[in-house]
Amino acid sequence: MEANVLLFRLQQFFPNTPDLMRHLNPGACWKYIIHEKALDNDAPELEYYLRKKENGSVEMLTRAPAEKPDLLLFFTEKAILTLVDGAPAADEYYARYHDVMAKPSPGVDLDNKVNKSKLHLFKMGYKMWQEAFKF
Repeated sequence: MEANVLLFRLQQFFPNTPDLMRHLNPGACWKYIIHEKALDNDAPELEYYLRKKENGSVEMLTRAPAEKPDLLLFFTEKAILTLVDGAPAADEYYARYHDVMAKPSPGVDLDNKVNKSKLHLFKMGYKMWQEAFKF
């Protein structure tokens, strides 16, 4: 899928699903890095950011925000599409995330990296977020 088509499809889901960042404080930020077929590809197909603006509101950005992202999230194109297909609620999205993590398959893979200290993340509400979504 072309990057602009993929971006359009993802823009239909992410800003409209603020519960993905439920329990997090405004300013929480994630960087998504999408690879076409495998996470070890040299060049990502698409990069974007999801940032919590205020309670009940998130924004999807294609340019890096001023703040350093809390998490770096790596997906193959098929993995991200598997997660957002049918515009699931946050609980279903994270259930799918756990399923893909537990059973990666060729072309359907994901990974993540914590980009800030645990203390900072807990201050931002990640402890409650982890408990709610079983991370």
